Amino acid sequence: MKNSINLILLCFTTALAVAQEIPVGVELIDSSRLEYVQCMSDQGEVLFRDGDEPILEFKTLEQARFIYKLNSSLPVEKQKINKETPVLLSFEARTSESSEETGEAKVLVQLRQSDSFKDNLDRTLNLGSTWKTYYIPFETTQKVPADDLGVSLQYGFAPQAFQMKNISFQVFDKDINIADLPQTEITYTGMAPDAEWRETANKRIERLRQSDFNITVLKDGKPTKNAQIEVELVKHAFPFGAAMQGDDILDNPEQYELFKNAFNLTVLANDLKIKRWSNKSKRKKTLKVIDKLRDDNITVKGHVLMWPGFQYNSDEVKANKDNPEKVKELVRKHMWSILDATEGKISHWDVVNEAYTNRDFQNLMGGEEFLYEAFKIARNKAPRSTRFVNEYGIISKGGIDTQKQQWYYDYIKRVDENEPGAIQGIGIQSHMGTDLTPPERVLEILSYYATLGKPISISEFTMDETDPVVREQYTRDFMIAAFSHPNVAEFMFWGFQEDGRGKVDIYEKDGSIGEMGKAYFSLVHDAWKTRASMNLGKKDVLEGRGFHGLYSYKVMVDGKESTGYFEVKNQKDNDIEIEL
Repeated sequence: MKNSINLILLCFTTALAVAQEIPVGVELIDSSRLEYVQCMSDQGEVLFRDGDEPILEFKTLEQARFIYKLNSSLPVEKQKINKETPVLLSFEARTSESSEETGEAKVLVQLRQSDSFKDNLDRTLNLGSTWKTYYIPFETTQKVPADDLGVSLQYGFAPQAFQMKNISFQVFDKDINIADLPQTEITYTGMAPDAEWRETANKRIERLRQSDFNITVLKDGKPTKNAQIEVELVKHAFPFGAAMQGDDILDNPEQYELFKNAFNLTVLANDLKIKRWSNKSKRKKTLKVIDKLRDDNITVKGHVLMWPGFQYNSDEVKANKDNPEKVKELVRKHMWSILDATEGKISHWDVVNEAYTNRDFQNLMGGEEFLYEAFKIARNKAPRSTRFVNEYGIISKGGIDTQKQQWYYDYIKRVDENEPGAIQGIGIQSHMGTDLTPPERVLEILSYYATLGKPISISEFTMDETDPVVREQYTRDFMIAAFSHPNVAEFMFWGFQEDGRGKVDIYEKDGSIGEMGKAYFSLVHDAWKTRASMNLGKKDVLEGRGFHGLYSYKVMVDGKESTGYFEVKNQKDNDIEIEL
């Protein structure tokens, strides 16, 4: 990352909120094997220091391309664990070397539940320079076979070193509530109620997302006095959305109604991916879903035309993984087919997804040219659809992965150099763990990508942090920061109803409003929703200022009511005439 980007790091407070008696569980750490803990990469090392309190020191000698490349497994006794079982990892730790301005080292703690990374639970910590005790409770989300159970540390960040001692991993009976276990208190820079960044951001929102309007009520072409006018924003011009599954849109009307009450934009999470589209029997239903969404005035985003990792492609593509020309042929045919079938129905596309970590196509074909071609195909076959690139790990992880941030910036430039104007928008996924990126750092990163001169999509917002207060407040703060940035053109949650994964809870399973939903509705349906009511009296014009979007109005003159709609657009003046 260039020098103009200053790092503002997440701050973790490690004191317990209140003194409490810690329950005793079954200890699974085999302390006799701590001396054999190793780093699984020559970019790092682990040192063991014996004594009354044996100490492990984990060193990052060189920042890895991927954080997980530097990892160490703790010696855990193998034991099967049932679903919804509370466990507690605790240790004392301190930073001995750091590359960060805070002087802290970082470590991602991961509870392994299966051989799939998607099932693992993790938490990222900043470690202070003095010995402190850290508590990390988890609750298993599935049955964990004995052979799969594990606890690992990932530390492939900038060069650093940290020490750990008194490591414990306990399993508890299911009658122990995870809330009864101690945990490291999480804070982030900028969460104070009077934080200056928030006041400044709200002023930007008022300036950028609102415009003046003047309403004149006419009767027989002449202004009418003594009119009672009520106006209310009913649909934001700014796209707020969430991912949905096509099957739920058609087959789960209660859930779809919840969605429509909250959002004006959706992305089909899986229906337009090559794996699903290659099943021709399902295409008709997918197209029916798109038509229904359009009938309901829901903007539809397409995801995704090309995902350059074989695991995300059809069986036929994977079967030809050693034949670059055949892979090109199959992927081209897929893009041509889906773009033809959806022409004019998809507002914008994620053209290429996650090219940083998924490099199978690039490795097979000796470069990125086929990725560039995807944008060319999208431009030629669907010229009315805006073309986005999409990537994760840019804003998340505390916002300090400057290596990936720089790669993404340079990659966008390379695509544009090879296919001028091919990328029209920048997708930043924003899957937030517990390492919550400070809002000011979020704004810095957004401003960095804004120098590329393209709109930015917050394309897949989720959060792993489970503390209800932090979950609600950070969602609110992140949305304020994003909405206040002039280049941010949409905000998309990756899901909207709690599904057991703990990623998004605009609504809980029972349809009640979740913690993230409290933040969302307090902004989009309250603080950012314009309402006005006025009796004109002797005035000819109702003067106001409101958020951009579609408004309903109700006018009462001489006991007669007239209703309708008008728009407040992003322009200096909106002169609106209502003819009775």
